[in-house]
Amino acid sequence: MRVAVLAGATLTIPALADTLEASAARRALTGKPVFLTADQDATVAELAETILPATKTPGAKAAKVNEIIDVILKDCYVPADQQRFIEGLAQTNKLSQDAYGKAFVQLDPEQRIEVVKKLEADAKRQLDDMKAGRTATTAGAQADAQAPKDANKRYSPFFTILKDLTLTGYFTSEIGATQALEYVAVPGRYDGCVPLKPGQKAWAI
Repeated sequence: MRVAVLAGATLTIPALADTLEASAARRALTGKPVFLTADQDATVAELAETILPATKTPGAKAAKVNEIIDVILKDCYVPADQQRFIEGLAQTNKLSQDAYGKAFVQLDPEQRIEVVKKLEADAKRQLDDMKAGRTATTAGAQADAQAPKDANKRYSPFFTILKDLTLTGYFTSEIGATQALEYVAVPGRYDGCVPLKPGQKAWAI
């Protein structure tokens, strides 16, 4: 049911909710991605772990965030966004190869952070260009590769999609909700206002 919850409004469309559940079940049964290739899936897992690494609590890989990203991409994203995501993964490996001579999954943690910083900076530049009404050709090589043919059309850059899905997937997972956040089982007693103690974690929803 978790994938359906992540899809939000899709819960009102039974057929799509059923599709999400079917994709999640197929992934769990076969152990194989339903949209990404095995190499792309491994890259997503390491990217998500770089965004949310294991610290005092487990990271994105332990929460299997790559699996939820794979299912959501397949069933909830339009082809243009799916293609932008795939191109973003290819660009990630190109940045890794150009800088370190290795694919992203082969980099050490410090090198991965540097590549992710570049992806984040490129995404910010693309968004800034869209806000300013500039054409995609002014936004750099990655933006040129990912921007729609209609330069004035608004879209989400690869890293924006990746980060949003990583955060959503992690904090709605059992690990994220019970270990990274405070968790209270629902239904339970309703408290309209609960003060937080200094240093206390935010509550899971």
